[in-house]
Amino acid sequence: MLKKIPTTAVPLSMFEILKGFKSYFGNRSYIEEFEQSFARHMGSNHAFSFNKCTTSIYIFLKALKKLSNRQEVVIPAYTVPTLVLPIRKAGLKPVLCESSIDTFTMDLERLPEVLNDNTLCVLPIYHFGFPHMIDSLLKLAKENGVFVLEDTAQAPGAMLDGKKVGSLGDAGCFSLCRGKNFSTFNGGMLVTNSDKLAKIIKEERDLLPEQDSSFKIKIPFILTAYSLVMRPIIYGPFYKLIAPFKHTTVHASFEPKQYSDFQAIIGLGLLNRLDEFNEIRLKKGMALYNALKDNEHLILPKITESSTPVFNHMPVVFKEIETMEKVQAELWNRGIDTGRMYLRPVHHLYDLGYDMQEELFPNALYIAERLLTLPSHPYLDDNSIKKIINVFKSI
Repeated sequence: MLKKIPTTAVPLSMFEILKGFKSYFGNRSYIEEFEQSFARHMGSNHAFSFNKCTTSIYIFLKALKKLSNRQEVVIPAYTVPTLVLPIRKAGLKPVLCESSIDTFTMDLERLPEVLNDNTLCVLPIYHFGFPHMIDSLLKLAKENGVFVLEDTAQAPGAMLDGKKVGSLGDAGCFSLCRGKNFSTFNGGMLVTNSDKLAKIIKEERDLLPEQDSSFKIKIPFILTAYSLVMRPIIYGPFYKLIAPFKHTTVHASFEPKQYSDFQAIIGLGLLNRLDEFNEIRLKKGMALYNALKDNEHLILPKITESSTPVFNHMPVVFKEIETMEKVQAELWNRGIDTGRMYLRPVHHLYDLGYDMQEELFPNALYIAERLLTLPSHPYLDDNSIKKIINVFKSI
């Protein structure tokens, strides 16, 4: 079968890419326009763009160091491993909090165990576009003088109690990299309602180097290729070329830079369609969620009543690894690609000083070894949803 449904995709037309060439003419700043539009859309007063979400976290932490001498940053034990990099680059120490089997992210009941007088910041992460109540975290952080950076990389537009995630803590970071709900291939955004933080963030951001001329030449071609290969009719035949880019790579470093005007134009167009994309993802994701939630072989993340997820993926944790492998193979045979994200807990991939003689974060390891992501993007058609459901019914 040549046609394959990719694990993730963002519809991006050639017309939208061509509009990016406006950035090569005149002196207009599309970056500033994009930032202002993004801030409004996410319910925040300020927004700042970067070349990566990783850079946005780094700049935020650098800003915090001007306000506090504390040194520790708390992240979930199961998450994107490269989250360690901006923390270390800012001269701070990553501290892990056990993950929850109910939410696949930070276990807020375990959070008090890792907070102390040296805790600078906590990063709650809305994995796979599922927002979870963080009232207790916000209260605990306030009581302990700890900053909160919501990592909404996979959840742009998700809601909690009628408010956009990313606007609830001191700041929120978003990813515009490939695989996200809307993507300009790479990029990141940082939003905040604090005028004080915004001033420091802007000062730090403006010191970053701009994208070099070679990037500005390459980005139209990169976006064109990205737009094409995510289409099911092309994804299948070219899968061997695409596969190496599917998985999260464990990097040793990253290079903080500013965003580009070309991408800002693309971002403006996609931002105007984000609600449309998220509605489609919600409909498709909930169709899968409702069909799989009672399957005895699976664990699904709980959906809070007052939340609106945006289904970056539909994640499922299998109770048996062998069952997961069989399902993944059968879905591939039926033209559905799936993903394995973050195959090990963070401390298995980076030396964070934890004792490796015993597993300190068993929930994180359990999730990492058994989690499979299903597509929920606009290219997933109804027939493919039926195929997925039928495969799970057969196990």
